[in-house]
Amino acid sequence: MERLGNKGGRKASIDKPISIVCVALIFAFVIMVIAKPDETLNVVSVIFDYATAIFGMPILWFVFIGLFICLYLAFSKYGNIKLGEGDPEYSMFSYIAMMMCAALAATAVYYSFVEWSFYLSEPAFSIEPYSQEAAEYSLAYAFFHWGFAVQVIFVLIAICMAYGFYVKKVPHLRVSAVCESMMGDFKYKKVLGRIIDALTILSVIGGVGVVSMGVGVPIISAAISKIFGVEANFTVNLIVLLIVAVVFSITSFVGVNKGMKRLSDMTMYLAIIIMAFIFIFGPTKFIVKNFTYSCGKMLSNYVDMSLFTDPIGNSGFPEINTIFLFTLAFNYAALMGIFITKISKGRTIRQVVLSCLGGISVGTWIMFGINGSFGLNAELTGQFELSKAENMQAGLMDLLGTLPLGQVVLPLAFALVTLGFLATSLDSASFAIATSASKSLDENGNPNTKFRLIWCVVLALIPMALMFTGAPFSAIKTLCIILSIPFLFVIIGMLVGLFRWFKDDVK
Repeated sequence: MERLGNKGGRKASIDKPISIVCVALIFAFVIMVIAKPDETLNVVSVIFDYATAIFGMPILWFVFIGLFICLYLAFSKYGNIKLGEGDPEYSMFSYIAMMMCAALAATAVYYSFVEWSFYLSEPAFSIEPYSQEAAEYSLAYAFFHWGFAVQVIFVLIAICMAYGFYVKKVPHLRVSAVCESMMGDFKYKKVLGRIIDALTILSVIGGVGVVSMGVGVPIISAAISKIFGVEANFTVNLIVLLIVAVVFSITSFVGVNKGMKRLSDMTMYLAIIIMAFIFIFGPTKFIVKNFTYSCGKMLSNYVDMSLFTDPIGNSGFPEINTIFLFTLAFNYAALMGIFITKISKGRTIRQVVLSCLGGISVGTWIMFGINGSFGLNAELTGQFELSKAENMQAGLMDLLGTLPLGQVVLPLAFALVTLGFLATSLDSASFAIATSASKSLDENGNPNTKFRLIWCVVLALIPMALMFTGAPFSAIKTLCIILSIPFLFVIIGMLVGLFRWFKDDVK
């Protein structure tokens, strides 16, 4: 057992075999993407189509039923179970802010401005594109895709992880360790545990490192292009990526309390300031009315949206949007399970469920409601048609340019918020990966700091290599979403184990 570790106390130790295998697999695939991008992308796309065709409907049913399981956990007798001793380590604001930054990353910041435009131009339910009904559903569908439905996945795995770690005293903060403990004397649990560890590491590296970087870096580059009038080329993207890597490496090095907590708090405060500015100087009345109506539209059509498979029209809407975003959430499942468990010590199951399910959803709806309504109003009034922009990132900067201070101050603030969300998400990703690739943690439940920094480098190198060669991000993104589908069955198995633990502990 190799130890990298802290002076005094229990030292964290790394799992070299699983680390080497995962890094080798990732870089082998990157080389394939660089060498033969078209062939690799075609193979991955075919696999993804088959995977969504087979597992799409089970995923929809799982997310729909999962909401009721979450509510049962919160309001049943199990909701009072305390996870760990002592008082909570973080204020409710910091607690929700850290979860939001980890869960949403730069992806949601970007989509809060632009996602409505996808549902305006290609709506569900056979609605005519660009019609009044399409406009009415556009923000409501964004609320659905980024609200309860996504948080359900995070809540369920987090409660299983936290109960195992704090109540059942599972010694390692790894998804595999909790699963192995639940499996009892099952003969092949060690083999399954290694597979789960590999899936965790690969999905987090690809899903967060590649997807978040692939979305976040171009946004920041577009902001720089808007402010300084330079082209958002490879050099600008590379500089932005290096800045992001340095920021999240520093926060990883100084730890959760001094690094991620402060960065997530500052990011949330700045995001709130930007939203308040848009609310005040944008179409305030329309924002309030559209936010209210979209909430009602989403809630009244929640069942239809959850189980919409479009068997008659076969438009592909569920596969392209709903199933895709749910599989992306499964991609983040292990990360969020580990991270929420880490910051939830001292809280009850009810607090964890409602903070994640309610807190993140409401925060997301407010962000999408203000930013999305601002963009939709500009579209409807003819001020700026974002849905028809050739480049969405550049179009977003032009949309911000319609506001006061929209030429320099707003793009700069937006770039800083994106940087904060992106760095925080990657910070939590490095924590989850290092934890999954460690045989043991230190006495505070942390992986070794130097080992965590190694994974920070890996998270930055992969998108850097793709960017350098001009290879498509979509191939690795799609592959990682395919790898996330097994977490559907992992979480189902964990829920079975959780309720068995409940039953045994009551006895």
